Amino acid sequence: MASILIIGRIPPPVGGVAVHVKRLTDSLRRQGFPFEFYDYGKEPLFSLLLKILRHPVIHIHFSNPRAQLIFAVFCKLTFKKLIITYHGCWGRYGWLGNYAVRFSARLAHLPIVQEHTSLKQALRQNPRACEISTYIYDVHVEPLPAELQNEVWLLRTHYKAIFCTNAWNVTFDKYGREIYGISELIARFEGQPEFLLLISDPSGNYRSYIETSYPHIPGNVFFITGLHDFRSVLLHSDAFIRNTTTDGVSLSVHEARELGIAVLASAAVARPPFCYVFEDFSKTDLEKSLEEARRLITLPGEMNNTVAELTALYRSVLNVR
Repeated sequence: MASILIIGRIPPPVGGVAVHVKRLTDSLRRQGFPFEFYDYGKEPLFSLLLKILRHPVIHIHFSNPRAQLIFAVFCKLTFKKLIITYHGCWGRYGWLGNYAVRFSARLAHLPIVQEHTSLKQALRQNPRACEISTYIYDVHVEPLPAELQNEVWLLRTHYKAIFCTNAWNVTFDKYGREIYGISELIARFEGQPEFLLLISDPSGNYRSYIETSYPHIPGNVFFITGLHDFRSVLLHSDAFIRNTTTDGVSLSVHEARELGIAVLASAAVARPPFCYVFEDFSKTDLEKSLEEARRLITLPGEMNNTVAELTALYRSVLNVR
């Protein structure tokens, strides 16, 4: 009987957390590691309750701090060992959300965070807290539809370079700012007609949102909607822009690194050394930053084996070899 219950969502819809969960569960199946999965977006609640009863260890992947706290309280009362992966940077919510994050970490058996600043805070709540990246490499890249590929190739001939970015949905931070900063990117590229911006927008919601602000979207801004593999967009690009106001371990940043695509990233959180980091994209020189980002992406660096770290952690929590 499987001893680990993993709770999360897998695409669709597309999002960093859902992609991580899918790659994790696929990797565990390939390894033959025993676990059971519950997709809270597709399965009924009574199914979750039955699965919880059968498993001593539960690993959750959802970002709502209140839901994390409720689940942590429930597991504490039912003597289940709870592992929580916090996919975002600690401190990104309002005071109530941040309190819920801290309290759920205290109640959990083991909190997992994404970067060192969050780890320092998490260790104050729970000495078992650890840092494990959510990035899991996937060798298979699903190509864009042939018609769309041809359209992008034709666009390439008209521009000096192609930049890309992505947003799984229109979301805002605790200060009311766009988390993915797409409006700011469009405003910047409107004044740089020699460069093309591809926007991966699988839900189509960002294009609708932008159309309320831009009656005429600039000609050098191209939205790619519908379900698609973002890595196929990266392969058509010279650089990836991560213009976020808050972040965890951005899967797209590491996917770009795997493919050798230059990365420009906001200074919202600590970024890997292969990124060109900017403070204010509206004041960033695109040509010079692209040149520097291309240099940085060639620097050697270490890659984490997230699945190996998690399976070792699972065995430790289960007290098995």
